[in-house]
Amino acid sequence: MMPPPTEVPAPPPGPGVVTPFAAPPRDRDMRGLWIGLGVGGLVLALCCVGGALGGGFLLTGLEGVARSQLASVVDDYLTALRAADYATARGQLCPEQQRTHTVAWYEREYSRSEVTAFTVQEDRVDVNLLQVPAEVTRRGQGESLMTFTMLQQTTRWVICGGVD
Repeated sequence: MMPPPTEVPAPPPGPGVVTPFAAPPRDRDMRGLWIGLGVGGLVLALCCVGGALGGGFLLTGLEGVARSQLASVVDDYLTALRAADYATARGQLCPEQQRTHTVAWYEREYSRSEVTAFTVQEDRVDVNLLQVPAEVTRRGQGESLMTFTMLQQTTRWVICGGVD
């Protein structure tokens, strides 16, 4: 004989049905959150300090490059004068100075008392005023301090004052 029919089980839940919690939610530990925020803040502070220091070093380095470039132009100018290569010396001048200082002017000015020695004082270059001092020795006149005023002309530096 057959056993009596028993109760039919309920059908399984369909899609979208929320199941009850497997375990009740527990209180969140805030210690991990604070550690994470502290580490993040420390990294942010290090990045800011590093950026500020890096910017300072970059500006200092760029100032040194500018100082070197300015001194190099004056060195080239005085080297050309010492070699009596007045066309090359004149090429280091800005257009305004070239109009008043022709090759004939250089021949008149420097044929009697040519440049015999010079020292460009690169450590005393003023990058704010764009001035380059140089100790120049001329035959018959001794040593004198000349201060050249520089001007940036497109991509190169030129002498625009202190030639006389």
